[in-house]
Amino acid sequence: MVKVRSDLPRSPQGQVNLPLWVDQLCSKHEHLDSAQLESVAGWLNDQNKPDLLLIGLELSELVADLKMDQASVLAALVYRGVRENRLAPAALAKAIGSEPMGIAQSVAAMATTSLLEMTNSPILEKEHQDQVENIKRMLVSLIQDARVAVVKLAERVLALRHAKNDEGTRRQRIALEAQQIFAPLAGRLGIWQLKWELEDLSLRYLERAAYQDIAKNLAGKRVEREAQVEHIIDQVRGLLRGHGIDAVVYGRAKHIYSIWRKMQKKGVPVEQVHDMRAVRVVVDTLAECYAALGVLHNTWAHIPREFDDYVANPKENGYQSIHTAVTAADGRTLEIQIRTKRMHEDAELGVCAHWSYKGGQREEGSYADKMDWLRQVMQWHDELAGKETLRDLLQNQVREDRIFVATPKGHVLDLPSGATVLDFAYRVHTDLGHGCRGAQVNAMLVPLNRVLETGQKVQVISGNSKSPQRDWLEPSLGYVVTDRARAKIYTYFRGLSQSEQIEVGHQTIESKLDALGLGRMLDADLSHLLNAQGLPDQDALYAAVGTGARSSVDWVIKMLEDKSLQGQLSLFPAEVAPFPGTHRFELTGENRAGLLHDITQVIGDLCLPLTGTWAQVNHATAQAMITVDVTLVDWPQSVRLVSYLNLIDGVAELRKAAAL
Repeated sequence: MVKVRSDLPRSPQGQVNLPLWVDQLCSKHEHLDSAQLESVAGWLNDQNKPDLLLIGLELSELVADLKMDQASVLAALVYRGVRENRLAPAALAKAIGSEPMGIAQSVAAMATTSLLEMTNSPILEKEHQDQVENIKRMLVSLIQDARVAVVKLAERVLALRHAKNDEGTRRQRIALEAQQIFAPLAGRLGIWQLKWELEDLSLRYLERAAYQDIAKNLAGKRVEREAQVEHIIDQVRGLLRGHGIDAVVYGRAKHIYSIWRKMQKKGVPVEQVHDMRAVRVVVDTLAECYAALGVLHNTWAHIPREFDDYVANPKENGYQSIHTAVTAADGRTLEIQIRTKRMHEDAELGVCAHWSYKGGQREEGSYADKMDWLRQVMQWHDELAGKETLRDLLQNQVREDRIFVATPKGHVLDLPSGATVLDFAYRVHTDLGHGCRGAQVNAMLVPLNRVLETGQKVQVISGNSKSPQRDWLEPSLGYVVTDRARAKIYTYFRGLSQSEQIEVGHQTIESKLDALGLGRMLDADLSHLLNAQGLPDQDALYAAVGTGARSSVDWVIKMLEDKSLQGQLSLFPAEVAPFPGTHRFELTGENRAGLLHDITQVIGDLCLPLTGTWAQVNHATAQAMITVDVTLVDWPQSVRLVSYLNLIDGVAELRKAAAL
């Protein structure tokens, strides 16, 4: 028998009192149509499937609390029955209508695959494509109607609430999906109250001991902490009123996951996390936000590294609030958030804040802007021609770590942590990325693969050519990490004619062999390598490299380490220097300021011993001739070195000298 929730209104016989449940729900959310809700709930009850009714009531309450519209609440009410195919479609459509039915079916379609089951393990090609298409349908449903995403997130919260009753493996999978996919997605959509619960509940199952330790600590000090927070609230409210600012001030409980993250970051136990007190200040106007900030900073010493102005520089999902931290009168840290009422509603509900009904018409809001990144995921997947799975792209796009860097004019752009100078250029504009040949970070020249940090100012230096370099796509060289940049570069090379692609691949491979002082590849010598890679001849190899489908660096290393080829004088001249040993490289290029610095910087970044340099200028040709002696240990190290050196702006020719 299904247990009736104790908080549901019941009749004397123990049955759910549906009319009273509807009245209670609609009294909290006046925009809902009580008559239709009662009709659908009654119809569901008549199906004699009590488990579907109970889970439907719980999910629809959660969706209603997110201020979602009537159709979303109705879809939540019947969702479990739709997902499990336990309700007759025709009867259901008649009971709830086409719009709620469409939402419920779209959410159910998202449950056809587990995101975390898409691993790199070998699977049949058809199975792989089925998985990709399932996730593609999921993303399409999200893009077409944001309500589908909200109901799905609410359903995942419910799944976590009940996961304690599941067997261990299933519980772990649900928690891991919530932590890696759905909690970040809720953050992207700005639905913080779902994000926090997804994070806390997933931590409960994934790090049980840590969760219980933090929960026990919080419970043990609850009375003391609540008294302190109430005192702080009174102080803040009094301070602001004394300056003519009428604000709503209340304590903001830090959730367990955020405390755990702080423990991990600082490497301390929960007892040493002292800044667990927080208050939120909600005012009427933007001007009062900054006025309140000034009052609080003038009263208590603020902590500069803890200040973030997301009002002037909103997060990508539209989130706006001023975050600061001060040292209160008792010497302990106090976190403060300051925002307007509208910002607060958007912050708590995110995309949901735009689904209220007014006079029967849906309010136009900014939720479409918050869907842009999902459209980009779909576009990038198409541009990458399946080279990256949708699951990989989705996980990459929803990860939380972001950096914020500025253009020369002071415009702040956000990028994922680990993004490079070249990623920044493509973030600004595709043409700027294609033409990027150098950059300054905080007025210092840096290589294009330099990883950026928050607060830096980046100026891109464009060259005459507006075509990207093929080796920018090489993963081992680290020039681009963002999906946007990779997709734009792939699109460029796939747009070339086949003969051009072959030429690009040929030049890319041969330039490495030339730089290493090696000979030419012969089809006959390489036939076994080509066959092993499923390639009929060298042109097929060149075309694959030219489009980015295969790595030129990996291929050249594989070829040079193939023992069957090492006796071929056509490829390995007799004077090839041994490993480990000192190798001399001669570079010819444009006589520009900083060229020698760029060359030695590449060698330094690779942590290679530089044993000598020599340089002179040919005044007749206005070219610089530079020689460097470097200690190398193997072919992989050599191939990566010449790949980096060939990409330095102004280097026209690179060749390894005869053995020293």
